[in-house]
Amino acid sequence: MEDIGAKLKELRQSRKLTIRKVSEGTGFSISFLSKLENGKSSITIKNLIKLTNFFGVTLADVFSGETARKIAFRREERKRVDSPESVTLELLVDESGVEMEPLLGTFKAHARYRDPIEHGGEEFAMVIKGEFRFELGSSAHHLREGDCVYFQGAQSHSWENISGEEGRLLMVITPPSV
Repeated sequence: MEDIGAKLKELRQSRKLTIRKVSEGTGFSISFLSKLENGKSSITIKNLIKLTNFFGVTLADVFSGETARKIAFRREERKRVDSPESVTLELLVDESGVEMEPLLGTFKAHARYRDPIEHGGEEFAMVIKGEFRFELGSSAHHLREGDCVYFQGAQSHSWENISGEEGRLLMVITPPSV
């Protein structure tokens, strides 16, 4: 598994930014950013989105290398981001410069995003396994396997696995913004 903190540190340093500048631009404390970069703190999905938006990149930009365009993406090569919310996001396509960002979200039993998320573009999500409560603004929807949603990512939204087992979501965001 890739260390997201180390990748974010590389990104900050490549832009010749101090931790203080990132702190001022994002509102995160210097202490938190330092701990994150050194692998001593985890990050929520919402806060990770805030950081990648600050840098103007996506997770695929953070993880992809300077190689020729890939066509096939192997399960065992997926980049993963584990959140303290008991949610794991897997980048299904880890290429920069793509038009959409497909992700597989795995939620442990009863896991949920702590805070609603907002990002640019549009999002499509389909329940692959389990049952979820999906909140979009002030409305809530009970979704089961095979159900899907399509919405503007700038709308405040959150997910909660309401089943007693692991749940999975296939999410596609366009343009890439996570």
